[in-house]
Amino acid sequence: MGWHGFARMLTEVAGSLRDVLLPRGCAGCDMPDAVLCDDCRASGGGFTSFAMPGTVSGRAIACGAYRGPLRRAILRWKDHGDEECDGPFADMMADALLSSGLLASDPMPVTTLVPAPSSPRSMRERGRWHMRNVTNSLARSLRRRGMDVDTAALLRTTKTSGKSVQMHGAAQRSRRLQGHIVIAARPPYPRNVILVDDIVTTGTTARQCAQALNAAGIHVTTVICLARTLRTGENIDD
Repeated sequence: MGWHGFARMLTEVAGSLRDVLLPRGCAGCDMPDAVLCDDCRASGGGFTSFAMPGTVSGRAIACGAYRGPLRRAILRWKDHGDEECDGPFADMMADALLSSGLLASDPMPVTTLVPAPSSPRSMRERGRWHMRNVTNSLARSLRRRGMDVDTAALLRTTKTSGKSVQMHGAAQRSRRLQGHIVIAARPPYPRNVILVDDIVTTGTTARQCAQALNAAGIHVTTVICLARTLRTGENIDD
């Protein structure tokens, strides 16, 4: 068994023991018997769109602001192995996409969901590629609502220095990622894709992903993310 499999097994065992010994609590507020309660889903202020160069729509969509209980839930899911949040987070992103109107064409063209890549180091530490898992859940959620979507893990990262959360400002993040996000699959490629990300801070990662996809002739309709980090003094509706 490789490290990936061993880490995943430990996560599953820990989760099973937790469910036996302790009641399941909401990932955002610890309310008993909820994976993610309605109040915590809404705590980011609701979905919003913001500028995203390199996409056909020119916009990205976030389920809310990266703050409060929603932030706590994302961190538990992303870095502390709370994989049960895949389903609620996927439903939140599906709701935001449908509310945006970007999937409203009739008939909607076949669209492929592409997870943002994680570094090999991050995947080793987490024991999973969290974005691929939630992207697969998002596809299932959209198909239940009649959308014709599939998924493809088209992107990967090559060696980078430092974690993105340790970078300060868009310029540093851009230098870190420049040329390090590449297409990992061979043609033929899907024509239309939606990029799926977790948190958009400066937008550098999403833009670099869009650039790599565009360079391969792939049209990026939009970027959907769980949360967006607001600038000082910015409101969710700005």
